[in-house]
Amino acid sequence: MRHTSHQWIILFTAMLFASLAQAQLIDFNSPLGGATNAKLTLQMIQQRADIAYAHGQDRRAWGLYQQLAAVGDKFAQFRIATMYEDGRHASRDPVQAHSWAALAAETGRMEFRHYQASLRAQLDPQQLAMSDSITKELISNNGIFNQAVAALELLQKGVSRCTGSRVGSRCDSVSSSTLGCSIASDFPPDQTCLRIGSLGLADISGSYPASLRRIEHALDVFVTEYNPGRVQLGDFEWFEQAVRR
Repeated sequence: MRHTSHQWIILFTAMLFASLAQAQLIDFNSPLGGATNAKLTLQMIQQRADIAYAHGQDRRAWGLYQQLAAVGDKFAQFRIATMYEDGRHASRDPVQAHSWAALAAETGRMEFRHYQASLRAQLDPQQLAMSDSITKELISNNGIFNQAVAALELLQKGVSRCTGSRVGSRCDSVSSSTLGCSIASDFPPDQTCLRIGSLGLADISGSYPASLRRIEHALDVFVTEYNPGRVQLGDFEWFEQAVRR
């Protein structure tokens, strides 16, 4: 049965996207930024994207925001929308701008809702139809449900490799060398690294199984209860309703 309450959205986003809010200023030379710290690597990529955007390095910012958007970073999805709106790196495209803004607004963040509503008001009926079609695809690929499923699969795979008791022993048997958290400009981190970072974890290796299982359970509850199935445009009606209030 489809769950229409926003409580699961709040639960999920509070947990999964807790580390995707604002990039913190980080020393790139910090030893914590080594090849096993996914959380810090994610924050570094966020910081580099924001710095590139602020300095007009649009091609670099675009690439970094695309990486972040693919693991559910709502600010990155919002920033891609603004780049489409302003024609920065991408050609100016109000249709794409609205679609990406709708994706960013999916979790209900007020400023993203208002931005999405303002863009929607500028589109004619034909553009709206095009944008709604693109939005469906974006939500299907990068929406919170898809992100929850991908994160759940990643955790289940990692937890299954853990050794020792569920309470005391760490998951030291999981090889951290497979994390792919390099931040070299010519060797960007892979999605597994960024996804682990989006869960607020430095790594699966070194984490306590009990902690991982709590996150896994929260994801499982979300996937089971929220399960949107096929995305319907009616799911976006509450964005406009909230703005009108």
